[in-house]
Amino acid sequence: MLVEICVSNITALNLASKYGADRVELCQELSCGGLNPSIALVERSVVLGMNTQVLIRPRSGDFVYNEDEKIQMMEDIVHYQKLGIQGIVVGALTPQGELDVSFLRRLRMLTPNIELTFHKAFDDIDNWQKALEELIFMKFDRILTAGAAGNVFAGKERLSDMIEFASNRIQILPGGGINTENIGDVIEFVKPNALHFSGATKQFLGKSKYFNSEVLLVDEEKLKSLIKLSRRCSKPIT
Repeated sequence: MLVEICVSNITALNLASKYGADRVELCQELSCGGLNPSIALVERSVVLGMNTQVLIRPRSGDFVYNEDEKIQMMEDIVHYQKLGIQGIVVGALTPQGELDVSFLRRLRMLTPNIELTFHKAFDDIDNWQKALEELIFMKFDRILTAGAAGNVFAGKERLSDMIEFASNRIQILPGGGINTENIGDVIEFVKPNALHFSGATKQFLGKSKYFNSEVLLVDEEKLKSLIKLSRRCSKPIT
C-alpha cells in the first residue's frame, strides 16, 4: 500500500518521514480543506528527500476561480517547481460543476515534467465518468477523492466503481475521513493501492485574547497507527 500523508506543518512532515510515508501532500490550514503551504515547509520536504506534492489552492471556499486567482495559481506553480518538487495538487471547476478544462490544460502545459493530482473538487462533479476521462486525456496522474461523500467510508461504493472504471489509466487515491476505526473496512471493500490521510485531530488553541480557534493538527499516535494499519491490511500492489 502506498501511503500519502497530508502535511500542514513541520511537525507533521517530520513524523511522515519518521514513519516511512511514501509521499506527502503539503498544505496549511487543514480545517478549511487546505491552502498553499509555506515555502519553508516545501524546502524542508525536498531536503528530507520526500516525494513532495504541493497543494495549489489560493483561498478557502469553492473551486470556481476568477482570472486573477488563476494567474496567481499559475505563478505559484512556476515558483514551487523551482524548489524541486515532484508534483502539484490542484482542482478547478466551472460554475456548472464541471471541470474547468481550458484552465486545467494551461496547468498541464506549465507542468510537463512533474505529476498532477486533481484534488477533492472532484467530489463536486455529478458526471464523474466524463470528468475522469477528461483528466486521463489531459494526462493527470491521479484523482484524490472521497467517492462523492463526506468521507471515504460513506463513499466506498463509488470509490470501488471509480477504480474499476479507471482500469489503471489513472490512480484513484481515496482520501478524507480515514481513521483507525474505518481504515480496515475501506481497504477490504475498495481494494485501493494507495491511501491519503493526515492523522490529525481537532485541537483548540485558546491562549490568545482575540484569535482563539479550533484547528486540525497531527496526532503522532494516530498517524503511526494509520500507517501501520495501511501496511497490515493492504493488498499487494500490482
